[in-house]
Amino acid sequence: MPNYHYAYLVGTGIFWTAWFVCFILGKPYRPHIRWGTLIAAPMALTSILFVPQYWTPGSLFNLDEKIRVGIEDFLWAAAVGGIAAVLGEVIVKDKLAALRSSRHKRHYAPFIFIAALFGVLEFIRNNTMDNTIISFAAGALVLAYLRPNLIPLMVTSTVNFSILYFVLFLAVLALYPEFVTRFYNLPKLLGIYIAGVPIEELLFAATGGAIWSVAYEYVHGYRLEAAGVI
Repeated sequence: MPNYHYAYLVGTGIFWTAWFVCFILGKPYRPHIRWGTLIAAPMALTSILFVPQYWTPGSLFNLDEKIRVGIEDFLWAAAVGGIAAVLGEVIVKDKLAALRSSRHKRHYAPFIFIAALFGVLEFIRNNTMDNTIISFAAGALVLAYLRPNLIPLMVTSTVNFSILYFVLFLAVLALYPEFVTRFYNLPKLLGIYIAGVPIEELLFAATGGAIWSVAYEYVHGYRLEAAGVI
């Protein structure tokens, strides 16, 4: 019988394995990976909103139960942020490449919009995961409108990150078959599962991947062009 107390830590290790693969294969894009990792890590503090409403995983020193945010939350957020920030470019690197078009003033308005919308939704509805998914989806539409040249990267990243996230989650379930039933607040879920993975997790991966895949390019003023042109 596996020790479920360390299931979240092991799952985090699985995601970090994927992070290292992206880091090795995506050498030209390592600044993206580091940026996505460092920016995403502090977002683990939102775990305070998810525990116990969405889930309550076992964690080192029982931190998730005691203070609603644990070491694994920071490790997981960092790994996911790094992967999502670069996966699309690693995959399409033979067709697309990134260029700095000019000196560019960094803009954060879409991300402020996402945070503001999430705050409003949290105030009026008591479902943090759904609020996150809705905010990410709305933010992705805003980014696509403002930077249509990033849409191909966004779409590619969304599809591939969702698939990778699904595969990694299945790996966790292979080691810990009761991971969902033990740690998730099942009455709060929609009750839709794909191979045992809650649909909320896949929607989170899709919408979050859409945002994070182009965040670096948007903030730093990069554009995508055919590799042959560059």
